[in-house]
Amino acid sequence: MMNRFFPGCTRLLEAAGAAAASSELGKVLIAVLLSMVPTFEGRYAITVMWGMGMPAGFAYVLAVVCSTLPMPFILLLLRPVLDWFYTLPIRPVRKFAAWLERRSERKRRKMHANRGKGIRGYLAGKVSEETLELLGLYIFVALPLPGTGCWTGSAIATLFEMPRGKAAVAILLGNVTACAIMAVATYGAASIF
Repeated sequence: MMNRFFPGCTRLLEAAGAAAASSELGKVLIAVLLSMVPTFEGRYAITVMWGMGMPAGFAYVLAVVCSTLPMPFILLLLRPVLDWFYTLPIRPVRKFAAWLERRSERKRRKMHANRGKGIRGYLAGKVSEETLELLGLYIFVALPLPGTGCWTGSAIATLFEMPRGKAAVAILLGNVTACAIMAVATYGAASIF
């Protein structure tokens, strides 16, 4: 009926619907991209999604999935990239790769030197060193602090030469935990569950 009296109205309503859909799609695209930015990741993208008015459950799932996407690439490609850096004729690049390897080795040695202290001392002899490293990786990724997250956790797992599959599980669980903490802190517990 509206078409017969107001032929332009239908096109106007369709255009308005398309604009609204593209606006929502734009918000989702922004959230997806922010979830993949190193150190920002899903944990902080959740607060941006809250500001854009996205539902809590959708924001949580989107943050977890999108912030986890770079993890397998980092776990698989960081070591070959570092090895490739050593072959380049650019001295600062080779020095950076060597510095990164030395620094990670120092950190790992320091971590193993503190065996008798804290939770490591309590769990010494009860669980293996590999399990303690994976637990530490999980806790590192699960804490929603700047500089922690999937990107950094994946780099640490690669540089510490942790088993990829087990490290991936620890990182994924840590990311799920960190995003849950931020979702509850942002949206409130009642809106999540």
